[in-house]
Amino acid sequence: MLRLPGRGRTRWRDEVAVVTGASSGLGRRLALDLATSGATVVGLARRSSLLDTLAEEMRRTSPNSSCRVVDVSDVEGYLRHLGEIEAEHGRIDLLLNVAGHGGLRRSEWPEMRPVRKVMEINFFAPYASLLAVVPGMRARGHGIVANVVSDDVRAPGPGPGDYEASKAALAAATESLSYVAGRDGVHLHVVYPAWMPTAMGRAAVSKGGVPVPPRAARRSEEHVSGVILRRLGGERIEINGAALPLLAPLARVVVPRLYHRLRPHF
Repeated sequence: MLRLPGRGRTRWRDEVAVVTGASSGLGRRLALDLATSGATVVGLARRSSLLDTLAEEMRRTSPNSSCRVVDVSDVEGYLRHLGEIEAEHGRIDLLLNVAGHGGLRRSEWPEMRPVRKVMEINFFAPYASLLAVVPGMRARGHGIVANVVSDDVRAPGPGPGDYEASKAALAAATESLSYVAGRDGVHLHVVYPAWMPTAMGRAAVSKGGVPVPPRAARRSEEHVSGVILRRLGGERIEINGAALPLLAPLARVVVPRLYHRLRPHF
């Protein structure tokens, strides 16, 4: 990996990167930014028409980049695609698990079927992919996996809790495995991206009853992508898109009554 301060456009030259959730939002922005920075990017998502457009844009700066139609809720299918990508390119240097599902406030009592779907997409798929690609990275002494979670992990709001639980499980598992992988030069990161005005973020507000967070907890996908790509491979396991959400756990401890009274409104 090239680490050239001030030359971010070439930092990822010749790296092989896989990005899930690449058809829109933060995943799309990361795929484009990595391609611009010299990486060979394989974007994975469900919507083929959007992936066709993404592939065309990426190839303007990264001719070997491509896209695949993949539904990560089919965990075994997702792993087969990762194996094929490794066989085609010889390795995977970066794996960014951005795809996610849920995050809507629902008043009805949870049922197990939708909860299992959320867990498959938000936890089992990225966790299984980490288990699949990290051994090769450790053998080469080089590699990065970044799993995108949510600030709701730190401050769960009212609702069924499936989204928050799936992201919390992923954050904990990623951090635990980072101690083992780090011994061999492999970096695992947990990304707390802040709220972004992506399709998923806007749907959470317009359809899911989630209030728009305070300005200090909101960021654009361009900003968050830049933060992630600057901090990948660093010593810190956590990558934070915004600082304000870091105060939520402290408020919950110091002023618990006030916190629990106000949390449903943010």
